[in-house]
Amino acid sequence: MQATKAKDNQLYTQKSHEWMPDFLVIGAGKCGTTSLDNYLKQHPEIYISPVKEPNFFGYEMLSEADLAARPGEQWHYRQSVTNLEDYQTLFDGATSEQVSGETSNTYLYHQMAPERIRYHNPNMKLIAIFRQPAERLWSRYMHLARENRLPTRHFSDCLDQSSIWWKRNDLIREGFYYKNLSRYYQLFGADQIKVYLFDEFKANGPEVLKDIYAFLGVDTDFQVDKLVALNQSGIVKNKSLDGLIGNHGLLPKLSKRVFGKYYQELKESPQLQSLLVKLRKRNLEKPAMDPEIKQILTRDIYGEDIQNLQKLTGKNLSHWW
Repeated sequence: MQATKAKDNQLYTQKSHEWMPDFLVIGAGKCGTTSLDNYLKQHPEIYISPVKEPNFFGYEMLSEADLAARPGEQWHYRQSVTNLEDYQTLFDGATSEQVSGETSNTYLYHQMAPERIRYHNPNMKLIAIFRQPAERLWSRYMHLARENRLPTRHFSDCLDQSSIWWKRNDLIREGFYYKNLSRYYQLFGADQIKVYLFDEFKANGPEVLKDIYAFLGVDTDFQVDKLVALNQSGIVKNKSLDGLIGNHGLLPKLSKRVFGKYYQELKESPQLQSLLVKLRKRNLEKPAMDPEIKQILTRDIYGEDIQNLQKLTGKNLSHWW
């Protein structure tokens, strides 16, 4: 039961009338998607993939060698799911009373993701969150600094259009929200797409969640245990402490070994998350972005895209300037 499409120019196989999730959070990275994924997971009428960022619609049928040829994307491959059967298995735990979905920020910028999503599920609901693009880029830089994976040493290198900053999808390119999102509007109805701003999500999370619940057709009165900002960026102050309590530290690794199948449930405990976030936040230094670089990024690099995004979505983006 396979239907072949041309590879490279849309190469992927598999006949696609099989079961698919109901919605996707498509990005952008460093805009609150990790926190949103966690909040949605708490709703009893929503089932979220246990793997965050399976990236299926971006990497379907790609091999490890294909990924290795793409700058920076090998970091996404470790948890990525590249075939249909394995992807569907992620949602085996969903009941017939639940809507199901997943979060993969790569869907925003992967050129073939919108077409593949429509091919597999033309009724898919799509959620996107955006923040001021220069601030998003700075947050990404801080995130990579935390993980000791900086693309270059200096943030100012992002202004050099011949640099790696312009070649990797998760750096400069991801901030062209209009360019990336417009491909979805060409293939899906506007009623299938919900766009939120990072600022409104941060300032009024409960109302944003209520609107998302309504969009997904689930109980809008449900309230999460606690709103906690996850996956925060910054420069690590004490590397020894980060090696103990960081996302990839000794404590999470030991907990996974000790608690086994109960580790995921423990990891998703709002109380534990709140405690770890507080500890990790105290160990992060968040220097301010150079205002001159921010102005150049906003005005000269992202300016036209911001204007077009405002027209496309109807969102007031005047505070981004």
